[in-house]
Parts: sequence; structure tokens; C-alpha cells
Amino acid sequence: MKKQDPRIQRTRENIMNGFMRLIKQKDFSDITISDITQEAEINRSTFYYHFVDKYDLIDVIQREVLTKEIFNEVALQEVINEQTIIMSLQAIMSSQINLSLQCQHALEEFKSKMDYEIKQRLTETLQALLDKEHGVKEEHYLLATFWSWGIYGVAMACVEGKETLHTAVNRLTNIILG
Repeated sequence: MKKQDPRIQRTRENIMNGFMRLIKQKDFSDITISDITQEAEINRSTFYYHFVDKYDLIDVIQREVLTKEIFNEVALQEVINEQTIIMSLQAIMSSQINLSLQCQHALEEFKSKMDYEIKQRLTETLQALLDKEHGVKEEHYLLATFWSWGIYGVAMACVEGKETLHTAVNRLTNIILG
């Protein structure tokens, strides 16, 4: 894999960080490319070298920053057990709380994409754990997808106060581990 020029990477990160500072102050719809370039202290052509528009920028931030490492600790597990379920729930809950705190003014733009990305990353993580524990099997993808969407839904119920973490863990453990 070709290593990226550190200056290009720094500029890209600078643009993303500038946008994240702006989103704490303004609604997403009110942020312009000019606002972003001023905040990042770059010119428009530099912005467009890295991103197509502000929607592309928000997609990249969501994919590369907000959800990139969300399930790293879960992926280090050897098997799917109660600890894996707890870690998954806590990672989702934490990401949702951080999203609402960091991106109040762009929650609508981030939320649906974040939901999908979190479920995808958890599906990949759970599938890899199933493959590690039981060998690679085609049905692991479907099972991991089912579990990840369920875990996500239960985590959201916890965030919304409809379920306690303790109860959620017990119920999910019974369903997933039988």
C-alpha cells in the first residue's frame, strides 16, 4: 500500500478538525465551504482537492473518525460472550452520546449514516469473531447482521432510558448465547 504524504494527511485532518469546530457553533445547513476554508486556513481549491463538497466531508468524518475505532476492543475478544455483548453495548451508547455532544448542530446529517455505519462495523466485528471461534462459514454474516442490529436497537433503548444496561445485557446474553 502506498504511504500518503504527511502534508496531505495533515491538511485533510485540519479540514476535518475545522469542520468539527464549526459544527459546535453553527447548524450544518448554515456552514459554507468558505466557512470551512477560513476555519482550516486553506483555500477553496485545497478543500476541493480533498473533498467533493461538505456532504462528502461529513461522510468521511463519520466513516474515518467517528466510527473507525468504535469496536476495536470487541474485535480483540476470542469468543462472543457476555463481555463481548457488554463492550458492544457500551461502545454504541458511548458513540451516540459523543455524537449528540460533539455534533448537536449536525445531528440530523450524521445520525442516519452513523446508525448504518455502526451496524456495519459491528456486523464485521461479530462475523470475524464467529469465524475465529467456529471457522469460516457463510451463515456467519447473516447471524452477525441479525445480532448487530439487535444489539444496536437495545443500545439505543438504553440511551433513550427505555432499558437499563444490566437488563439489556441479561436479555441479549440469553438470546445470543442461548
